[in-house]
Formats: sequence, C-alpha cells, structure tokens
Amino acid sequence: MNPDAKMFYREGVCEAVVGNYDAAEYFLLKSIEIDPVVPGYATLGWMYGSILDRNEEAFRCFRKAIRLNPENGDLFNDCGALLLKMGFIPESIKWFHRSIRSPQCSKRHLAFYNLALVYRSGNRPERSCRYLHLALRQRPDFDQARRLLREIRNHDVTAGRESEHS
Repeated sequence: MNPDAKMFYREGVCEAVVGNYDAAEYFLLKSIEIDPVVPGYATLGWMYGSILDRNEEAFRCFRKAIRLNPENGDLFNDCGALLLKMGFIPESIKWFHRSIRSPQCSKRHLAFYNLALVYRSGNRPERSCRYLHLALRQRPDFDQARRLLREIRNHDVTAGRESEHS
C-alpha cells in the first residue's frame, strides 16, 4: 500500500473505532483514491454494512475488493453475510459456498457458521449441525458455533419429547 494511502487508511480505522464514521469514511475514501486496495474497500464495506446500514454501498465496496483479489474468500463471506442481512437468502448461500471453496480464506469457519444459521432459520437442523461441525473442525475454539450446536441439539431433544406425548 502506498505510504500516504496507508496513513489515511489507519486514520480511517482509528476514526471508525471511536465512532466518528463521517471522518472514517472521508479517510478511507481518501486512502482508496490514492491506492485502491482490498483493505480500504473491505473496511469501508464493513463500516457501511455493519454500522451505517448502507448495504448497497457496502456490497459495491466488497465487489470492488473482490475484483482486486478474486481469491480472497473472506470477502465472499462478507458479501454472503450482507446479503443474508438484507434477506437475500439463496444469493447468500452461493457466496458462502464461494468462500468455503476459495483458496485464500482465513475465516472459513465463519462461512460454515453462516450456512448453519441459514439452515437453522429454514428449519433444517440436521444440515445446520453439519455446517457447525465443519466450522468447529476449522476452529475448535469457536464458542459461538459450539453454543448454537448445543441449542439445536437441545431443541431437537425437547421437540422429540413433545411429539412422543402427542
């Protein structure tokens, strides 16, 4: 990354951390203007989607980052998570699978977890559990996945008892 772009990028991240999102956006855009690189677009996309609820702009930022590095699976997961948040479930599933298949994916466990959430909401506990097991295989200390797996199993046991008494 160009040294000036890096300076603006760092300033943008610092502003985002303390909640100054207008300033963060300014510095991140300035960074991208100087040197359009994946971290700038990805961070701006994260801020737009996760904090500012500017989902279309977030998706555009992630797509630009993907054009710069089409092997980065973390970006595919970010797109999938954003589409899931927007209610585009079938589209989100495609992005999560792209993330899983990507050669560069440091957060593959999150794509598996997100797929588990999708299938849990679709009342597919067996498929949800399968993806949670895959997430835990990737990252054994992933407590959120472990809790969700326990919750699904407990619900299945409870539901089984209720049907026995019907």
